[in-house]
Amino acid sequence: MPHLLILAMPVPPMALEVLGAIVEERVVDTPYGVVGPLARRSCSTCDADLWILPYFGSPTRTDPRATIWAAKDLGVQRVLAMESMVGLDHALTRGDIVLPTDYIDWTKHQPTTFFERIGAGYISQKPPFCPDISAAIRANLNVARPVVYLGDEGPRHETAAEARMFLKWGAQVRGLNLVPETYLAKELELCFAAVGIVTAHGADRERAHGKGAVRIATRQVLDALPHIFAHLSAPPTCGCNHLQDGARRRGVLSENWKDWQ
Repeated sequence: MPHLLILAMPVPPMALEVLGAIVEERVVDTPYGVVGPLARRSCSTCDADLWILPYFGSPTRTDPRATIWAAKDLGVQRVLAMESMVGLDHALTRGDIVLPTDYIDWTKHQPTTFFERIGAGYISQKPPFCPDISAAIRANLNVARPVVYLGDEGPRHETAAEARMFLKWGAQVRGLNLVPETYLAKELELCFAAVGIVTAHGADRERAHGKGAVRIATRQVLDALPHIFAHLSAPPTCGCNHLQDGARRRGVLSENWKDWQ
């Protein structure tokens, strides 16, 4: 049974061959829209089946609830997002690899919960990202710098004043693909974490230049992925798969997760 979904920034298809050959493609119909096509790859080096979904934030992207629902429907327990990010911290530049450890939600138009009519969405955001996946990234990609992520929306870029404000808030990078996905994943008891590659500077800095730095970092992350996946225990030890136990005990949620709306 496939157990992990990668939400991948745009990369050349041949670069994903390190994760194994494509063995299946599928589109998943969810209550929130169609997701896909997703490609399943059989990763022999990490003893796992992986679903890959090209994923990048835009106002017209698939409803994030559909993405997380599709992961659950495919039998996935763990979701790893691989995202290009804007470096707000002046110590970050193009090609730096980062590991989000906390986040600020600056989205305004994204769905915030699966549970609009029942009180089952009050889940602790501590830790904000799955500790099992994050630990595997730290162990196998030690150049990844821990950062606070600011979740934003397109299509426009931030202004210079906003970049300075975000930095004062404590945000070090800005992106479009981790929020609300990370807390929607918690609601469906899925593990969610991310690794990022800085591809641009914030608006209060000079434009980032550099030849090949992002390409080299992308290759480094892709080469590390099989080792990261092999590092993960089965079943998870993080507790993400039990986040709704209390709601089930109270009778707020049924045992069938597809009724959780």
